[in-house]
Amino acid sequence: MQNFVDQLPALIGVLLGALGTYGVTALTERKRWRRQLATRWDERRVLAYMEYAHAIKKTISICIKLAAQRGVGADLKYLAPEYSDADLAAAEEMRTVSWEAVLLFGGDEAIVAGRKWHEAVFRLELIAAGQEADLAWDEAIEATSRARGEFYRVVKAEIGMTVTGAAGTYDWQLGTFLGKLSSPDLPRSLPVSETRPKLNNSLDE
Repeated sequence: MQNFVDQLPALIGVLLGALGTYGVTALTERKRWRRQLATRWDERRVLAYMEYAHAIKKTISICIKLAAQRGVGADLKYLAPEYSDADLAAAEEMRTVSWEAVLLFGGDEAIVAGRKWHEAVFRLELIAAGQEADLAWDEAIEATSRARGEFYRVVKAEIGMTVTGAAGTYDWQLGTFLGKLSSPDLPRSLPVSETRPKLNNSLDE
């Protein structure tokens, strides 16, 4: 019994040492797990932003060509392929699907900027589909360019990339090009077609 009492301080020291080691190891592993989890979410967030940008740019491309086919904006007859309203509807559907990932993984400012971008694009969709919009074609192009630039500025700042804010950095070069090609003799918008199906309003996304 006396031997046990004599060894008790040493046993307590060993026990405290083991508990301390376990605590440090558990804390280190927890921090490592959190870092790995944060990295995975950051990667998924960036991927969501990229997929959304690709989807909305596809929608814009179809809008520009479809509008040109209807005599709005620049004459782009030399560009293939030709599109239909069904192509525009399919592109809009893909955009709405990719938008859900932005809502799930994106930061608040990026979500606001992304929503403003597709609200601007919706004007292009209306005009391209032969419907009325609150802006003329050239004005809608400019609004889309500004919204696109703001989205990229917000996203790059969010993921820690350098944002210089230099003039023209995020300007939509295609928008500038289309503006130069546009003829003043071309209509800036089309009247509402009673026979053409309406697009679903997605401004509440």
